[in-house]
Amino acid sequence: MTEKRQEKESTISPWRVRDYRSWFVADTASALGTTIGGFAFTLVAYAVSHDVTTAGMVGTVFALCEGLGTLPGGHLSDRIDRKKLMIVFGLISAATLCVMTLALVAKMMSAPLLFLFAIVRGLTSGVFSNVSNIILPQIVTGNQLVQAYSANESRDACIQLFSKPLSGFLYGLGPEIPFLISAVLYALMSVATPLIRSDLRPKNDASPSDSDDSTKKTPRNHIGGSSSHSSLIEGFAWYTRWPQAVSVFGSVLLLNCVLTLMVSIVILNQQMLNIPGWQIGLISTGSGVGLLSGSFLTTPLANRLTGGRTVQVSFIIIMVGCALQPFTQNTYLLAGCMAIMNLMVVPANSVLGAYASLIIPNDLRGRVFSVFSLFNITLASLASGIAGIMLSSLGYMIAAATTAAIMTGTVLLAFMSNGIREIPDKAAFSNLEPWR
Repeated sequence: MTEKRQEKESTISPWRVRDYRSWFVADTASALGTTIGGFAFTLVAYAVSHDVTTAGMVGTVFALCEGLGTLPGGHLSDRIDRKKLMIVFGLISAATLCVMTLALVAKMMSAPLLFLFAIVRGLTSGVFSNVSNIILPQIVTGNQLVQAYSANESRDACIQLFSKPLSGFLYGLGPEIPFLISAVLYALMSVATPLIRSDLRPKNDASPSDSDDSTKKTPRNHIGGSSSHSSLIEGFAWYTRWPQAVSVFGSVLLLNCVLTLMVSIVILNQQMLNIPGWQIGLISTGSGVGLLSGSFLTTPLANRLTGGRTVQVSFIIIMVGCALQPFTQNTYLLAGCMAIMNLMVVPANSVLGAYASLIIPNDLRGRVFSVFSLFNITLASLASGIAGIMLSSLGYMIAAATTAAIMTGTVLLAFMSNGIREIPDKAAFSNLEPWR
């Protein structure tokens, strides 16, 4: 593609790109299936085990298996056509959820089966779930990528707003219904993915002119060809070459860990109080309200602040939301606290997501993201399991207050991170080159 054509296409809204619309349908179906089925699985885990610690451990097993699948999944996504991987992910997920539905209908669900399904779903998610995100820069480019990430974040906010209450409602009609709906959604993902016409095979994103010029020494040509695909540990090596990446992604990892811990404590405590599923879903609705509201703040903040300052301000607001959680166990007040805690998640994710996509080379993107996912999932799994232990041993107020204190430390680290401070304003994003 010529430079002139690339410049022209970058000014077109991503919604005018057919492949983006097809991708959006497939990715939305997957996100809905994951959210509806995942929330229902949490309710089933407690209903079957009748033990908050066991329910937390089911989530931990899922997360650990998801982590085990990330590195081989990243390696596969840098070797195999990513479109085919998306289709396979949808089919396997649909089949697994159908089996879960049958187990619930036959009233054969038990704690051992819960752990088995957690293992299968976790491994599947780890191997395949990053594929959809890493192909987005292959479908849209330039200014389209920033717009696409903004649209995706707004969509995710809407899903957060409605899907979990819907899952709780469907669960009330029958515990098998949310899983059946999720299976249908994953099947839709497998149907929509083949409509994407773009070449989604992993390839080196160095331009032909760069490759042909033997006198030109650029970072983009440091790794190339088959050697970049042959090493499973190349994703780790990329971080070692760029200390700024370590500080950026490290801060994000700690943030995600704290958020997972707080949400797990709140949801498990509500279940211990025998709050109906649809009311627990309202807490997630509060999160969705915060996310959706925050999506409207992304552009104004990006116009006034650098990317790094946007992330830092976002972390402060999230800290305030965390600090409010220990003072109430009322479902409706907790929903409001969740709204505040999630208000600035979208602006932060929009900046960090677009920035990461641009600095990570296409032919390394699967492995680099898999390394991040490995640590993210491992910390999240520990947080999910620790939440049940903290809740049963410390009580809700102390457990939530401890989590809020950890969030305060996370904010301090974000302000100390040179990598975050150096994220430029959005105008400079178009000039970013992959870090080789």
